[in-house]
Amino acid sequence: MSTHTHEDHLPIPEIRLGRTAGTVERISGVIGGLGALLCVAGFFYNRAEFFQSYLWAFLYWGGFTLGGLGILVLNNTVGGRWGVTTRRYLEAAMRTLPFLAVMFVILLIGMKEIYPWTHIDTVANPISQAILRHKAPYLNVPFFIIRAVIYFSVWSFWGYRVFKMSDKQDQTGDPTLRERMRRFSAPGCLVVTLTVTFAYIDWILSADAQFFSTIYGAMLLFGDVLQTFALVITVLILTSKGDRFGGRINAVILHDLGNLMFAFTIFWTYLSVSQLIIVWPANLPQELGWYLVRVRGGWTVLAALISLIMFLIPFLGLLSQTRKRDPKRLIRIAVWILCARAIDLFWIVEPTFRTNGFAVYWTDFAAFIGIGGIWLYFYLGQLRRRPLLPLRDARVMNPLPEAA
Repeated sequence: MSTHTHEDHLPIPEIRLGRTAGTVERISGVIGGLGALLCVAGFFYNRAEFFQSYLWAFLYWGGFTLGGLGILVLNNTVGGRWGVTTRRYLEAAMRTLPFLAVMFVILLIGMKEIYPWTHIDTVANPISQAILRHKAPYLNVPFFIIRAVIYFSVWSFWGYRVFKMSDKQDQTGDPTLRERMRRFSAPGCLVVTLTVTFAYIDWILSADAQFFSTIYGAMLLFGDVLQTFALVITVLILTSKGDRFGGRINAVILHDLGNLMFAFTIFWTYLSVSQLIIVWPANLPQELGWYLVRVRGGWTVLAALISLIMFLIPFLGLLSQTRKRDPKRLIRIAVWILCARAIDLFWIVEPTFRTNGFAVYWTDFAAFIGIGGIWLYFYLGQLRRRPLLPLRDARVMNPLPEAA
């Protein structure tokens, strides 16, 4: 194992993923490939059901990619040792963006199965038809694709530049790069937030003919950030067992990450409740329909379950300072949030199509494990290519004391 030194700081161990991670990577690829074959079968069996399932899985796994980019530019702007020690894990998530773009191209094939504005004349409800015609200057196939190209171009530009500066810092140790990353990432916080917000309005909200919400995109983005923190905490704890990082991943860092996961649990809840408070008491006819279909039949049970597993349990679990500093207990909460977020997104996406009541299709599982397995394969591949710690950033050269 080689080390890198800089001035009077302690050497940073050049630690990479081991054989176990390589095994997990290969297993993920195999599972993803099998899931992809099931997806092909689902496509020919029932295209409508397949693309409904595909949209949910695409949004969940793509949330880690966009969440990784968002947290990277956020940390570069505000600073913080927690962001430097987790940088490789966030960069690996962000660098799955090409895979996300390919998955989006597949989504374009099923546009007519998902978005009613692609076939306005066949919409049965005359009110919905009139609303869709009013939205036609914005919601049309050519402009939809153009906007998607803009979104991916913006994300790729900011992600590539941040990655190149981080890579250059590893190679040269140039102390000016930290400030250059901060200046470049500051406007990126705004740009990434706006583009992701509009992307979610295009990709999810437009599947509903009548629903309006200005909170919707931000609510989903905060959910992405929350699930990305949960993923990073999980992988960080698993890869730092046995004090492989020389005390650099300790109770202080875990406490900071736990606090951030706690904060975004609150932010997500605030936005979700704010949207409900605006729509439900006001009895807004167009917006209310979105909630009515989600609190009928089996969807009612799921709605109540989400309030419990996405807010109450993580909130109570992360209140404890001791629990946030204990890797074994913190990782349990992180894995819990990863599972809860998948259920939350299912409740957001699928009732738009399954209006007759709660329903789960076999294609839901096929799409989830297919996209998920392949995404994890690429994620672990990106993580394996570079050392798990930045090699020349002064903020990780000396570990913080446990009692700090």
